[in-house]
Amino acid sequence: MTINTLPNNRNKIYGGAWSIHDPASLEAMKSSNNPVDPAIFCSDYKDWISKGKNFKGYQEFKHLDFSNGTTETFDKFYQTHHGHRLRLLKGEYFYHQLQAKLMFKNRFDWIGDVPLAEGDVVVMSCPFSDTGGVPVDFDSILAKCDRLSVPVLLDMAYISISSINELDLSHPCIKIITSSLSKVFPVEHHRIGIRMRREFEDDTLVAYNQTKYINRYSVNLGHHMISSFSNDWLMEQYQAKQQKICKELEVDISPCVIFGIDKKNKFPEYNRGASSNRLCFSKIWDGRC
Repeated sequence: MTINTLPNNRNKIYGGAWSIHDPASLEAMKSSNNPVDPAIFCSDYKDWISKGKNFKGYQEFKHLDFSNGTTETFDKFYQTHHGHRLRLLKGEYFYHQLQAKLMFKNRFDWIGDVPLAEGDVVVMSCPFSDTGGVPVDFDSILAKCDRLSVPVLLDMAYISISSINELDLSHPCIKIITSSLSKVFPVEHHRIGIRMRREFEDDTLVAYNQTKYINRYSVNLGHHMISSFSNDWLMEQYQAKQQKICKELEVDISPCVIFGIDKKNKFPEYNRGASSNRLCFSKIWDGRC
């Protein structure tokens, strides 16, 4: 199965997916200096993500580890399941597509092109990387994975910049949920993430956490930021701006506040492999463009 290399649009005005360098969050970052135990951060961060949300089954994921963003969680999952066939949705985060080429090679197929089967492994973002919404056929894909015992990693990196308030996470196939603060706050270079698992399995990320062999500055900064802001602050702060710019550009409003979704193909240079084009507004709003 051919995997097309995504265009590098990071330097374009609407390219990439960026945190907003909001003055309030930048100011808050300057005053982070209180040491926090990583286990306390993980527990508080998990609760912060779900506050005010209805995520069925979320509390079943009791085994928590600090992760260097979501990326370290991805890599551990790939290591565990490298002998399986990787399945992704078209338009998924480029890192998964890169690993499909490098690690899984000919053991890869797009979800939707061929049926799911035993021996597969699924990585899926929700909110979906390409649209900021719930992936198409989200529940039916998970139901099929349940029946086939296909392990799923759910990437929820965008959940705290979205208006998605209800999800069914009780599917037994979901083995790991991961998220990070890199889109909620301008902390992308500090690599502040979490891995949540329903069942305990020992691996090197567990070892890092048990020995606290992790970046304590990032832990402290992450805890300070979630203590300073609510999990819907970005939606409240920027939703009106999102609606205004989407109207001006004649694109659809994404459930993720930093995005607009072009379904008319007015901006084909921002296509990521699926049927629509994703525009990110962060750099316009904070003055980088």
